[in-house]
Amino acid sequence: MKKLSILLVIFAVFFWGANQYAPQLAASGLYHALSTKMELQPDDVTVQASPGLKVLLGELDAIEIHGNTFRVGDLKFEQFDCQLQDVAFSPLDSLTSQTLTVLHAQRGEMTASIRQEELQQFLLDKVKGLSDTTISFENDDIIVRGTIRIGGGFLTAHAVIRGHFGMNGTKLMFIPSDVAIEGLGLTYSSKNIGNIEVYDFSGFPLGIVPDRVMLRDDRIIIHGRISNS
Repeated sequence: MKKLSILLVIFAVFFWGANQYAPQLAASGLYHALSTKMELQPDDVTVQASPGLKVLLGELDAIEIHGNTFRVGDLKFEQFDCQLQDVAFSPLDSLTSQTLTVLHAQRGEMTASIRQEELQQFLLDKVKGLSDTTISFENDDIIVRGTIRIGGGFLTAHAVIRGHFGMNGTKLMFIPSDVAIEGLGLTYSSKNIGNIEVYDFSGFPLGIVPDRVMLRDDRIIIHGRISNS
């Protein structure tokens, strides 16, 4: 009888500890998994599971991630918010790797914002062949102005590229809609110009797939959803 009582106490302590601390351990594991790709802080990641024992079965009620001013690859995000519901993960794999990798989420979405100045610098580095380049945002259009050499480099002309940001699959793109080159009193216009890739979300954590992009004030806002495919 005494041994049975001790055993019951041990089980009770175990279940109490699992309910109390398993969600915190899951949040810590998810933070370590995300921190290899995103500059987050531990407090930026929270996990909800009730009862906490669900974590031991690889089930979470919700994950919330909020980050400010961090880089993912070469792109600096001003803000990132993500919410996932009904999340599944592998406890065995998580225990082995000491990180939590999301396998599946029933629902979820994210919003991310990038400041105009960051995008301007990014495009300055990506647009080739122009010098004295300036970039401005006018409503939903992005205007790239600069000097280009033509005629084998002997002549210079003024180039104006007008375009917008959009999604091509998982890729955030700068999509030129028109380019005008002015020189020697002549103007040449073309719409047959290539897109510039800004960021590919195919390797983004948590299976997020962007579905739309908007310009608001001095920021680009990217909205995405969790892909269950």
